[in-house]
Amino acid sequence: MDLGLFCNRQGVAGQSPSDVFDGLVAQTRTARRAGFDLVAAGQHFLPDYPQLQTLPTLSRLAAEAGSMDLATGVLLLPFHHPVAVAEDLATLDAIADGDVIAGVGAGYRDVEFDAFGIRKQERVPRLVEGLTLLRRLLTEEFVTFDGDYYAVEDATTSPRPESSPPIWLAANATPAVERAARLADAWLVNPHATMGEIATQKTRYDEIRRERGEDTAVPLFREAFVAETTDEAVETAREYLEPKYERYLAWGQDEAMEDEADLHRSFEDLRRDRFLLGSPVEVAGQLEVATERVDASHAILRMNWPGMPAEQTCRSIELLADAI
Repeated sequence: MDLGLFCNRQGVAGQSPSDVFDGLVAQTRTARRAGFDLVAAGQHFLPDYPQLQTLPTLSRLAAEAGSMDLATGVLLLPFHHPVAVAEDLATLDAIADGDVIAGVGAGYRDVEFDAFGIRKQERVPRLVEGLTLLRRLLTEEFVTFDGDYYAVEDATTSPRPESSPPIWLAANATPAVERAARLADAWLVNPHATMGEIATQKTRYDEIRRERGEDTAVPLFREAFVAETTDEAVETAREYLEPKYERYLAWGQDEAMEDEADLHRSFEDLRRDRFLLGSPVEVAGQLEVATERVDASHAILRMNWPGMPAEQTCRSIELLADAI
């Protein structure tokens, strides 16, 4: 299993974007020294706080990541043309010393769909069509495609990646998990659901993958924080994680979940079977249980949230690395 760091590119009101970026550099350097295998970054548009965009950030962090793999986790594919995504990924592949992984998702925020002039009801067909075309552009020399949203004739992307990046598809509700089993190389498991819910969905995912003769291992995304004691880890994380999940509710993340009521909980209830918080030994043990439970190929940890000083995150990374 590979260990990954999810780079939080979001700041808080009044924080400069350059300050956010400096923190990402420090965290990536620390993760590299600690033996992490991957750096990932996600995407949103029009947030109400400073945020860096995914591909430029990963391109610059490649210099700090060395041989670590780089993953988009995730690009909101309905807002991008697959030709642009294919060529951007190929460019990132040329820059990186490690491999590139194409993590994509459908998106869920109304403000983003409104801004791009896309009906939210189109997000799944746009995702499916875009994913189909993206895979062909990454694997075939000449592509002709005529869909409802995208069309190309004898298209050859330039540059082209030396090897086709694996495609991870993010999913929350069970129909989306089933879609990931059929269309992607792996289901990128969300950080919002409990491990119990994920294990139930993973059973269905495995059924579909085995029917198709395909690998069932999945990248597992979790919120995590390590401190010297359990109380310190929980209280430190709570200061930043609690407002993060309140923002998720304001954005409508709950509507994308299998159970819309699941995120409407107190922090103490929310963290159970969901967040990895505690001393180094505790979190190492929690991580081992979680990854074995779903046959994880990767454990991707978000260890920093808006407003958290990078120094705290770096110390948390070091403590976890020492324990595992």
